[in-house]
Amino acid sequence: MKQLRIFLAVAAVVGATAIQSPAEAVAGIQYVTSTSATDSSAAKTVVVHCPIGTVSIGGGAQLTGATGQATIRQITPTTVLGRGALVVIGNEDSDGYAGTWNITATSVCIPTPAGFRYVRVTVSDPALVWATADCAGQRIIGSGYTVSPTAKAMATGIQIDNRDRAYLSVEPGNVPGAVTPVTGTVTAVCADSRLPGTVQVSASTPQNSANPQTVTVTCPAGTQIVHIGGDLWRVRGHSVIDDFQIVPPNRVTVTGYEDELGNPNVWATEAYATCAA
Repeated sequence: MKQLRIFLAVAAVVGATAIQSPAEAVAGIQYVTSTSATDSSAAKTVVVHCPIGTVSIGGGAQLTGATGQATIRQITPTTVLGRGALVVIGNEDSDGYAGTWNITATSVCIPTPAGFRYVRVTVSDPALVWATADCAGQRIIGSGYTVSPTAKAMATGIQIDNRDRAYLSVEPGNVPGAVTPVTGTVTAVCADSRLPGTVQVSASTPQNSANPQTVTVTCPAGTQIVHIGGDLWRVRGHSVIDDFQIVPPNRVTVTGYEDELGNPNVWATEAYATCAA
């Protein structure tokens, strides 16, 4: 709770916008979006509160500015001062960035389902973190993550098969000054039942050395987005995820950029959309 009070104290948020779902969509779902101030501060926090009576099951974020020199260090659904909320943090890399930038966060909010709970697992390692959080007899309906200040989230998502778990892959930044070991915390959002009509779709960019690498996924007809995930793969060490962008009601975009040192190798970006009817 002390940490969440700090988040609230440092958050500089410009307004908040709630988008009501269409009548035929997941009952009561809303997407709430807020944007930080645009300035040159090294870290930016956005706390997106859900409407009263709803909880956050996760969400997305995107950076504007600081291309390749800032990362999305946290996208975590939680409770802040008794209300459902999404806490998002963007951080410049270990040698900083002189220009201005901002971060926009979108929370996916739904009425509290039966058996609702957050399960969090933290893992530390000198070179590569792989963390999973299981719903253990329940169904996974969302997720979130946090990584240590000079680390990078390289893959995050949920598995809605019989594993019903959230996962997170974390690596150290490759810019001078990055600190090891790195730490990652993954959050599984669990409930007694899956959201109706849940399906997952994915797509990836070609495997090449282009910069940036952007991929968009659209939910099947009659469904809308409830969760976004994505990853960087192949030779990904000098790449960062810049955007986990939710475009309500049915589309997501994931973008990877090379860091300031460049990545001449073959790499790719993949996006995952979890959709419900």
